Amino acid sequence: LYMRAHDLKGLGGTYEFPIITRLGGSLCTLLDDEQKRSNAPLYLVDAHINAIKAAIRDNVRDDSNPVGRALAEALEAQVRAHFG
Repeated sequence: LYMRAHDLKGLGGTYEFPIITRLGGSLCTLLDDEQKRSNAPLYLVDAHINAIKAAIRDNVRDDSNPVGRALAEALEAQVRAHFG
């Protein structure tokens, strides 16, 4: 999963979906190392996956979309809060 998140982080901008780069980056932070990965809450992993799916489905390309921006900010905040 980390490798796929890393791929999305790298390719989001290439395919004109910088919000996917941002969401993939947040998921990478969540799964970055073994200790974090083993303690990552499944609901937060699922929330990132669902956000990525929704961005593609609804053509939310960047954080100029208020919903996309709010979603990315909320997920990033939860990752920061979880790992302090």
